[in-house]
Amino acid sequence: MKIRIWLIVCCCIYAVEVWAEIPAVTVHVPETKAWIGQRVQIFVELRASGTFAGTAGFDLPQLPGVLLMKIGNPVVGSEEIGDQSWFVQTHEFALFSQKPGVLEVPAFAVRFSHRQDFAGPVTEVQAEAPGWNLAIERPPGTERIGFLIVTESLEVTETWEPRPGPVRAGAMFKRTIVQQAPQIPGMALAPMPAAAPKGVRIYTGESTTEDRFERGDFLGRRRDTFTYLFTEPGTVTLPALSSMWWNPRSKTLQATTLPAVVVQVAPAPAAPPSTARPVWPYLSAGALAIGLIAWQRRRLAAWLEQYRLWLNPPERAVERNLLRACGCDDAKSAAAAWFAWRNRQPIDFRPGPELDSAVLRLHRNLFGPEPGDSWRGNALACALRKNLATGKKHRFQKKHSALPLLNA
Repeated sequence: MKIRIWLIVCCCIYAVEVWAEIPAVTVHVPETKAWIGQRVQIFVELRASGTFAGTAGFDLPQLPGVLLMKIGNPVVGSEEIGDQSWFVQTHEFALFSQKPGVLEVPAFAVRFSHRQDFAGPVTEVQAEAPGWNLAIERPPGTERIGFLIVTESLEVTETWEPRPGPVRAGAMFKRTIVQQAPQIPGMALAPMPAAAPKGVRIYTGESTTEDRFERGDFLGRRRDTFTYLFTEPGTVTLPALSSMWWNPRSKTLQATTLPAVVVQVAPAPAAPPSTARPVWPYLSAGALAIGLIAWQRRRLAAWLEQYRLWLNPPERAVERNLLRACGCDDAKSAAAAWFAWRNRQPIDFRPGPELDSAVLRLHRNLFGPEPGDSWRGNALACALRKNLATGKKHRFQKKHSALPLLNA
């Protein structure tokens, strides 16, 4: 009995030691030697005792002259280590280096989550992916090439808007160049050189990249845009553009070239003779007018005020206010407008019986023992219009003095 207990304890201790030795994150690099610009496959494996939850995070190192990027979606599998079953999540990365020599990639932090078994609570894991070294070599014969692309094929196409042809000075052409290569992301493709001869101005547009993934393989694409402005007449030759790349299968340096473009540029059409009149008379007249206005500004202001009062005298303004208040059935506003209108009338003005009755009903509604909200202004408005129509009030009548005549 004691021997069985001892064996069980030993097995448990051995299993714990085995599980403790299994790292949560491992890095697998199939090839540790590559050319400059060649894709290096890197696989980071995450291990957990239960199913994975959420999305893993990687703090990838930033190295000069090196592009390290994640490729596609992770692959989930399982493996047996001893008597323990582990879930394994494999993430693929691609590394491109433009610097020869030994590349030392440091360790970087990894974060992921997993459950206990299949439906247990979620556990957060903070781990570290170990670093690795790579031997990067420059292909022979490429010493003068700065940015090198390593791929088995490279396709370069171009489009023009409009198509090149005879033009006049001042014309513009837009050129779009697209590069695409398998197994290389668009960010790893070299930019096209921006070159133009004398008499041509070139404007570089914003470059764009695009990657298409399909069943583990991907196609990288880069798009560059140039705009040419022809400033001088003559025969202009836009130089050929070449993209150099190294084929790792044939171990040869190859080139894809866009042909040169010849454009006949005619002189710009002569400008028609100027028929514009001299400007100084207008400037002189304007300065004289401004001076006169500044000199007679007070008199002009008085004239403008008189003209405004002639167009819109105060009598008409208070009349409109009274009619507007009647139309809105607003007793308080109508009463205020009536007093203002009445004060604008001559001292000997007497309202007619109908107008006087309408005003009396308005005052009773406001100041009577039982004020109400049932007042309607139609009667007052009609009486006012009749009073004006019978000639008892003149719109443009001069203002009478409120004092009696002397020696009358």
